[in-house]
Amino acid sequence: MRPRLVLLVFVNVLTILAFLAWRERYVTKESLLQMMDERLKAVFSPDREVSTAADAVPSNFTGRATFASMICMEGDFIPVRTLVHSLQQTETNADIVVVVMMPLDDEKRDQLTKLGAKLVDTEPIKVEIDESQTSAAEKQLEKEATDKDKSEDPKRRRMCRSNAIQAWRLTQWDRVLYMHPEMLAVGNIDDVFQEPPFTATLELGGIVDDSIMLVEPNMDIYSELKRAMIKTAHLPHDVGFLNYFFKDIHPLNPVYNVKAKYQALDYSRYVFGNARVFNYEGTMKPWNFWYQGPKNWRQSFHEDMIYQWRKADYSAREKLGLDKDLLEWRPKRGSKEVCEDYLAHKLDIPEKIMDKYSVLLATHSLRRQATLPFVIKQFLMSPKVDKIFVIWHDKNQPVSKNIRDLVNEAQGSVIILNQTVDSLNNRFNPVKELRTAAVLISDDDVWTPIDDIDMAFESWQRQPDSLVGFAPRVDCYDPSSETIKYCWPFRMKPPRYSIMLTKLMFMDSNFLFLWRCGLPDNILKYVDDLVNCEDIAMNFLISGVTSRPPFHIMSEEVYDFGLDGGISSNPAHFKVRGKCVQEITDLFGRNTLLSVQGSVHRYSETDFKSTTWEDFLNVLKEKEANGEQLEVVDVMSPEDIVQNDI
Repeated sequence: MRPRLVLLVFVNVLTILAFLAWRERYVTKESLLQMMDERLKAVFSPDREVSTAADAVPSNFTGRATFASMICMEGDFIPVRTLVHSLQQTETNADIVVVVMMPLDDEKRDQLTKLGAKLVDTEPIKVEIDESQTSAAEKQLEKEATDKDKSEDPKRRRMCRSNAIQAWRLTQWDRVLYMHPEMLAVGNIDDVFQEPPFTATLELGGIVDDSIMLVEPNMDIYSELKRAMIKTAHLPHDVGFLNYFFKDIHPLNPVYNVKAKYQALDYSRYVFGNARVFNYEGTMKPWNFWYQGPKNWRQSFHEDMIYQWRKADYSAREKLGLDKDLLEWRPKRGSKEVCEDYLAHKLDIPEKIMDKYSVLLATHSLRRQATLPFVIKQFLMSPKVDKIFVIWHDKNQPVSKNIRDLVNEAQGSVIILNQTVDSLNNRFNPVKELRTAAVLISDDDVWTPIDDIDMAFESWQRQPDSLVGFAPRVDCYDPSSETIKYCWPFRMKPPRYSIMLTKLMFMDSNFLFLWRCGLPDNILKYVDDLVNCEDIAMNFLISGVTSRPPFHIMSEEVYDFGLDGGISSNPAHFKVRGKCVQEITDLFGRNTLLSVQGSVHRYSETDFKSTTWEDFLNVLKEKEANGEQLEVVDVMSPEDIVQNDI
């Protein structure tokens, strides 16, 4: 017992010393005691956070009120511009202030002003971050983010987060509702000004989430916060820092700070159904997910959050007179009708089916109606196929009788999706009846044994972040033109590939929504105008989000009988696609494609050859004589080894 007692005393002494050191570091004993009290009382609870705060006494506030956000880094401008516009769309009676802490050109300033923002210029509070207190996990996340976006310094990103306390400087107003740059108002939130300051949403353990907070500006409080922040070199994010200063923290209903991660909670239906503000911090950011997706992209992916931001961004750009080339295209061929119909009528299922796959089979040509039943019946042979969706591109061509008869015979397993416009983008439209995690994208002129297709599905199940298919290509750099081209994998040394054609490929069905309802319209319009390269762009999208290369399936039989009138039958097809790779790189902001060498094929016995060392050396010499690059070292005989030892 004595060693245990000594250990217990030792641990208690260390705890007391740590407490005293922390007390010295964080301003006052009172603030520490208050912090401990708040953490004990404000334990995270669905009942507490979801309450409507109906029992709160209204303050009848009638003073000067403003929303406030900030631009501290180059990447803040687009989300802040959209946030400002979303607040104006709610017909708010409050002002909207943008605190600018970096050089901002006149054009961007003019855009924010036209959208109704008041600009306040100031210098950022420069906080020296204590790197020793940054967790290894956070350092890794910052490294990954920096690798994807070289323009943003991770230290400045953390320093900018600390500058949320600038809200206390805005003493021209009586109350300020600070909102993180990466937020979006989806309803009027003027009622928050009636809450008592200091009001904020609380994270696990009652920690203040400073993404949205109602404050009463006060220069004395600001000076004290600034002094403590600089002095303490606190944790990289100042979440929790404000707990040390405020005794009465009024919890804000989480519908004012809805994050994608809430969809995993029991009360997610309530929160998303009543959402007033979306928070995109640390999630699939709608303004750059196609080249900077988070590592855990599925957990941070929420369809309505992404589409609401994209819709608000289009509205802001149209108000500013931007995208004039898209104004005519959007109503006729854009995504609004497709996306809103999907969101309104999609299947309400808790989880998608993992052990089956859906087929999206695109067809257009009248000539294919004779062969299409053959392709459909091929897929119906597989017990792993859930449903087959036939994308009927030509709205002027009715579905033929032989196809209608097949649909009736399939008893719900085959569904015709009639399109209102003829566009290559249709092949990636989200499908409201689709209920599987995997979707097989297929042309109507390709055939391979169904067993090989099912094997490809099994491969996709093991790596669902990758495109898995049968027809690889590769991007390659042309030094003469200093551009990226479209090449054949076998011409690379060693052979490699980075693109999987949509002739026959598996992918996560979430990418249907991300393609049509998440990507900027200029990418979709590019595909529409060119009538080509939608598969290349999809490869860019998936590699950009998942940071995973495609995966090739070897099959001894793949027949492409679409050489009589298909897009790829055009002699200029390969040249056009070579130009596509560079132009899509420019549209996406960077080349997201990742190359790989490996393939998978059906199991066959490995040919192990038993031989002597001397015979094996002869094989190597023969290979070298045939031009193969080999590392053949000089081999010593046993006699030489003995002689050397002597």
